[in-house]
Parts: sequence; structure tokens; C-alpha cells
Amino acid sequence: MKKELLFISWLLLVIVPYHAAMAAEASSFESQLLEAHKTIMSQAASAQKEFISHTATALGSKKEPRIFVEMYVSWGRPGELSVTEQNLKLNVLGDRNWSTSVIVFTGDLKATARPIFPTDSSNGYHLKGPDMDISITRAGPVRRGYFIQGTYKMPDKTKPIYLTIYLAPTDDGWDTVANNMSLRVSNEGYGSLIKGYINQNGKPELGILGACLGAVRYFSQ
Repeated sequence: MKKELLFISWLLLVIVPYHAAMAAEASSFESQLLEAHKTIMSQAASAQKEFISHTATALGSKKEPRIFVEMYVSWGRPGELSVTEQNLKLNVLGDRNWSTSVIVFTGDLKATARPIFPTDSSNGYHLKGPDMDISITRAGPVRRGYFIQGTYKMPDKTKPIYLTIYLAPTDDGWDTVANNMSLRVSNEGYGSLIKGYINQNGKPELGILGACLGAVRYFSQ
């Protein structure tokens, strides 16, 4: 009996301190983990903040300057279209064939506009040239708006640029919905007046817009 009591006492002397030491080590280890986690999270938050700051700076530095434009799109007689803008020195001429509704553009824009449906030019046009493939079609509420979509190439580029503009209908014209321009289009007599801001390198897109407007407006003359 004494031997058993002595053995139990020995176990208590050995095991209890051992478990206490293990618990202390575990607590210490958990504390170390917690501190490491806090450090990592702090570093991650700092890195993320720095990344966002650098990204915003980089994006801001790449933003193109915007310039004011005032473009006139007007039909003369017989069948002569003029697209002009003084600030960008934009000059596009269009000559339409009354029997086929085809419009040939020259000047700063070289392309031919053909009705998407040959028997009904009011549904839109397909503008095709060496450096562009663009369509303008009716869209939006009660089909008073227009979608301009397609590709074109800059003179010094080989890769096509995708263009998409929505002309949202207003009381007397359209507003442009596009990332690279903010323009107000007003109907005036036999043409349109376009005023607002575009990116500095937006001259080709402005010429395309003028040609498309001239094409879709002519059928109502």
C-alpha cells in the first residue's frame, strides 16, 4: 500500500509540472502566433495601401488631356456633306448618290457608308474604309438613339482600336455615352452641331462620329 502511495505521489510530482510547462509553452506559442499574425496583417495593409496609392498615381498620370471641340455636320446641295472642326483642323467631305443612298467620304476620313438594309437607309449605315469598319444602328427608347460600334486604326498603329459610342436621345438631339468624349449633339436645319470635350487623340473618332451622324440624318432631308 505504501509503495502504491509513493508511486502515485511520484506521478503527481512529475506529470503536473509537465502539463503546467506544456500549457505555459502553448500559451506562449499562441501569443507568438497572435503577434506574428498582427505583424503580417499590418505589413499587408501597408503594402496594399502603398499599391493602391501607386496605382492611382500611375493611372492618373496616364489620363489624356481633354480639349474643347465644336464640330459642324451639314448637308449642302446637291448631296454634299461637310464635317468641320476648327480646333483639330478636321475636314471631312461626303458625296452621296441619291439613287443608291451610298455616301463616299474624303478628306480626313476615307470611307464609304452604305445602308445596312439597301431598301431602308433609316435603320443605319455601315462605314467601311481602309482603316475602319464601323456600323451605326438605331437603338434605345423608341429607337431614337444610335449605337456606333466597330474598329479603326490610327495612322501610326497596326492594331485595331475598338470604338463604341451610344447616342442617347434628348429633346433636340443626342448626348454621347462614351469614356473618351462628352459631347452634346443638337439638330440644326440640315445637319448637327456637336459641342463638348474629347481626349486629345480623339480626332479620328470625332471624324467617324461626324460621318455617322451625316449618314443617318440625310434620309430625313
